[in-house]
Amino acid sequence: MDLTLDDVRAFAEAHLIPLGFKLLVALVIFITGRQVAKLVLRTIDRFMERGRMDVSLRKFLGDVVYAIMLVAVIIAALDAVGVKTTAVIAVLGAAGLAIGLALQGSLSNFAAGVMLIVLRPYKVGDLVTVGKYLGHVDAIRVFQTILVTADHREVTIPNGQIIAQPIENLTALGRRRVDLVVSVAQATDLGRVRHLLETVVNADSRIEQTPPPQIDIAEITDASVKLYLRPWTSCEDYTNVATATMERIKQTMEAAELKYSVSLQAVA
Repeated sequence: MDLTLDDVRAFAEAHLIPLGFKLLVALVIFITGRQVAKLVLRTIDRFMERGRMDVSLRKFLGDVVYAIMLVAVIIAALDAVGVKTTAVIAVLGAAGLAIGLALQGSLSNFAAGVMLIVLRPYKVGDLVTVGKYLGHVDAIRVFQTILVTADHREVTIPNGQIIAQPIENLTALGRRRVDLVVSVAQATDLGRVRHLLETVVNADSRIEQTPPPQIDIAEITDASVKLYLRPWTSCEDYTNVATATMERIKQTMEAAELKYSVSLQAVA
């Protein structure tokens, strides 16, 4: 059978031109739909920003909304080409089920990430203790949270592990108590020691006066007396205040010619 130019023209008019037109329409739908999705996303983000929504929650919701809109655009483009989208959706559903079974651990981290972003037990910049790690929250992602420790180590913790254990947020309440233990000889005049410790804490403007610093007797033995010195300060100044207060206690006690010891107490 000889193939003539008329046959090629007839085939093109019957199949290629309609298919090309459909592909062009699908491309227009995809490009326009993606631009519209980005515009809608920017509008939603502006509304969330005006509502002072947390940055992590804004980003997560934005990603979810954009993904849903992009899937809808792709399905519309495939439908314009003539692909039966019901079959595509069924295939995607089956593939999603198989992937879900294979990635149960990752999906649990995803679910935990959603809970952390919505419930917000901490936010970016907070100082938290998670398990054995203490550090500032650098990023809250869907699958993991990243902490930066005081010695500048980056720690990545799966969200599934975080949600399953206690989370200690040291920043949330705005201030922290510095717990110091001061020991002096048993024969020392406690009234004088109290006065000296009050002088120490009153000399630092970073120490809050409400509630007032506490000076309590913790233990008395035949050799020594142990006192708790508990001033309050902001979360940001905690480390510097603790260090500076111990240094001033050293200087004050040595000037008063008293034997002493001082240590920072870790409170569970």
